[in-house]
Amino acid sequence: MTTVPQKTKSRYTSTVEECDVIGRPALVEYRNKRDQWLRWYELQNDEPNSIQQQIFSMIFLDMAYRILAEPRKNTNEGLKVAARSGLLGHFIDQGYVATQVLAIRKLLDKRPDVISVRRLLDDICKYRHLLTREIYVCYDGLPYDSDFWQTLPQSVETQIWGIEAPGLGNYLGARMRHEAFDRLSGIPPSERKRSDLIKDSIFEKSKQWLETSPAEKLITLSHKFFAHAADMDSRGSLEYSGVSLADIAEVHRAIVRVERAITDQLLFIEVARDVVPMPPLGLLQGLDSPYVSANSITNMQSHWDQLATERDKWRNGIADELCA
Repeated sequence: MTTVPQKTKSRYTSTVEECDVIGRPALVEYRNKRDQWLRWYELQNDEPNSIQQQIFSMIFLDMAYRILAEPRKNTNEGLKVAARSGLLGHFIDQGYVATQVLAIRKLLDKRPDVISVRRLLDDICKYRHLLTREIYVCYDGLPYDSDFWQTLPQSVETQIWGIEAPGLGNYLGARMRHEAFDRLSGIPPSERKRSDLIKDSIFEKSKQWLETSPAEKLITLSHKFFAHAADMDSRGSLEYSGVSLADIAEVHRAIVRVERAITDQLLFIEVARDVVPMPPLGLLQGLDSPYVSANSITNMQSHWDQLATERDKWRNGIADELCA
């Protein structure tokens, strides 16, 4: 899957020339790369595979499975509900593992022609030299010197509120970015330089979060799981596969934390959003109704027999057609 640059309105409110940055060529390259990184990440109507959309889908399906599987845990053995059907449980388990393993594989894919969290992280690591302090703070018009406001004429509001006074938002924003960069670079405020870089350990730790999660274990176990024969047990087959819900949650957590480390810390996008997508209204509506009627059971069995008969015929005439 390749990404095609789109002609969209610039996300920047200031021109390169208006930015308080000495390294202008690096700023141009950074803004171009940042555009690309955010196109990979952000929700877009014409891009169903954006990183945020992939994460939303993965987490929504995971939570949907967990609540749909909850009725199986009911200890009342005399309770007859469709949720405890062995066929239904096995089918849902298979679908759950398939969607989760595929989602995890896609988000951790390292190939250079896909949209994934891992590719995004690797590309930012490759261009980390562009993330200097001055670019991090000033790439879109904020002043480098966040204390310059103190040299301006002081209004009553300024005397009362200081840098948080109305009209000083740019200086407050610059201060916040400097403080964030201090943490990322490990450099104290007294030693700040425009050329400061984010320390290597930040990128290495982000990679470790992905690589030390149980992702590879899940992918390996999934092969065994898909080959597992349905035993029609009322508890479903997930527990016999070796695929652990705790492991899946741990992988999800690692992916989300790296996603937020990139967007909230490295790119400092300053956009509030939840990890879990907003559920549709009436999410659980209708689950208290019977799955099928008694007559439907007979029809479903007949349909199974019909399908089986059709498929059994697929083995007929092979030798004659093969050798014709």
